[in-house]
Amino acid sequence: MGRKYKIVVSDLHMGSGQAPGDLNPWESFFADDKLCEFLHFYSTDYYEDEDVELIVNGDIYDFLQVKVDGEFPDKVTEKVAVRKLEACIAGHPRVHRALREFLSRPKKRITVLPGNHDFEWVFPKVQERFCEELCGGRTDPRLRFICDRDFYQFDGIQVHHGMQFEIMHSHDFRDAFITNGAGEPILNLPWGSIFIINVITRLKQQRPYIDKVHPFWAYFVRALIFDPIFALKLAALSVFYFVKTRLRWRHLRSRLRQTFHMLREARVYPNLEHKVRKILKDSPGVHTLLLGHTHVPRLRRFEDNTQYINTGSWTSTLSLDLGSFGLMSRFAYAFIEYEGKGAPPRVTLREWRGYHDIFRDIHF
Repeated sequence: MGRKYKIVVSDLHMGSGQAPGDLNPWESFFADDKLCEFLHFYSTDYYEDEDVELIVNGDIYDFLQVKVDGEFPDKVTEKVAVRKLEACIAGHPRVHRALREFLSRPKKRITVLPGNHDFEWVFPKVQERFCEELCGGRTDPRLRFICDRDFYQFDGIQVHHGMQFEIMHSHDFRDAFITNGAGEPILNLPWGSIFIINVITRLKQQRPYIDKVHPFWAYFVRALIFDPIFALKLAALSVFYFVKTRLRWRHLRSRLRQTFHMLREARVYPNLEHKVRKILKDSPGVHTLLLGHTHVPRLRRFEDNTQYINTGSWTSTLSLDLGSFGLMSRFAYAFIEYEGKGAPPRVTLREWRGYHDIFRDIHF
């Protein structure tokens, strides 16, 4: 009898791609070769006949930073969402070929959870188009989507993307669309997504690294000194869209209350450990909580034999913290191994190394 495994990745942030020699400041994923190696490794040789489920825990794509007709739309219909998916598929053909090959192997499955950058998964036609690309038909038992609830739970493990832990990025899975009784339904985007579309995407053409630096306040202080015009432009745009989208007379009291909480917890790379502890405490039988979203790989084991694992991101980040200063790129993932009948699965945080790189391009 074969063994059973699950591998969890998050925050790939694939966009519309970047041709060699060209510049696409809105593309963040440049690890196509590494991801293809990863998928090949866990579907061939030792793992070829084993039961392996790939769990993509949100933000496989960065739909918020994919243009449609030359613009970044903040009113996203199902047709617009499908066009974004088509652009990402065309921009990363090797990755999608590797995903097809992964699913073609015996006992291989993929489970997709939406993140705040690719909540478009809630549209049925987006799911169907992705399934057609990977499986040849609009539905297939090897591919499933968790789009009706906040998390995916199995065998004492909860998998959350992490966006629900921040008010500014939180989505309502029960109220995913705005209809207003006319026209096509559009995606009900939170303020954090509106901010990314209208502020960050505009500024990335000038400073492609702006959404990759942490802590953000350390960057902003330095920018005020060394890049003051850009820093003031960032501040002005942020305030403008904040006031425009938050301070409306309709439901003003609830908006102000929510706004206060947003400002209090605002971080570019938040530490969600205190919220993780609460969920573990309130969830009997759950021993491991898996998150992405923060882009910072993390492993924390607690005194009650529970643990928190964050799978980070496969994109590069630029740290201004003294303890991790510099450009960082870690291809982290969670590895879940079922060791025997009745035994709880063992969950570890790993870093994919793959083949030795003689060189690696730096993109910002």
